[in-house]
Amino acid sequence: MYQIAVCDDDRADLSRTVRLTRRILDEAGVPCRVDSYGDGRPLLSEIQRGRRFDLLLLDVRMAGLDGMALAAELKDRPARPDVVFISVDRDMALQGYHVDARRYLAKPVEPEQLREALLFCYGEAGRRTARRDDLLLPTASGEVRVPVRDIRYAETWERFARISTPAGFLETRLRLGELAGLLPEQFLYCHRTILVNLDYVRRLGQGELELRGGGILPVSRYRAPEVQRKLLELLNR
Repeated sequence: MYQIAVCDDDRADLSRTVRLTRRILDEAGVPCRVDSYGDGRPLLSEIQRGRRFDLLLLDVRMAGLDGMALAAELKDRPARPDVVFISVDRDMALQGYHVDARRYLAKPVEPEQLREALLFCYGEAGRRTARRDDLLLPTASGEVRVPVRDIRYAETWERFARISTPAGFLETRLRLGELAGLLPEQFLYCHRTILVNLDYVRRLGQGELELRGGGILPVSRYRAPEVQRKLLELLNR
């Protein structure tokens, strides 16, 4: 269960962010709990008493303990939550880097920007906690654990990405770029809509890749030199 706290002293903004967060993660198939706070002090108190959160969505400027001060209080804690700031004050964005904020979103929050931030942070949490050789991927039916070695390639499919494995195809609720950020270095774009596992490449031809186990993938002229270089690096290891 992905644990999120949203903290904002504007009740309308708080309600909207909570509603969007739940909707986005539900659509992505990510089980979550989203708690709301109108003040940073009770949120900090709960964390100090042992409450665990994976992600904090914080308004920067609030009466009492604001989001920036709260993040600073947590900066040196072990296993601290990720932080995303949400504020009308765009000039505070640079200060967010001093407390290692993952993202800085301007009000009113755009759903697509919030979606990118949520799934980025969720992916980073999965990278830290999941077994190194597996990925925990959101799908329409819930989270599915997929061995990285079984991913032959991934491609853009409708709004999200589809993964090819020896057992067949798996449709995930991540976009291709989001999936790429979770995969190790043997995965490379051979086309702007296709990410290939170079361990499965049998042959690089003119404008195409032949895969072990069958299948041909296109290689764009722009990406062909990088694909060739990476294949040679793998062969020489």
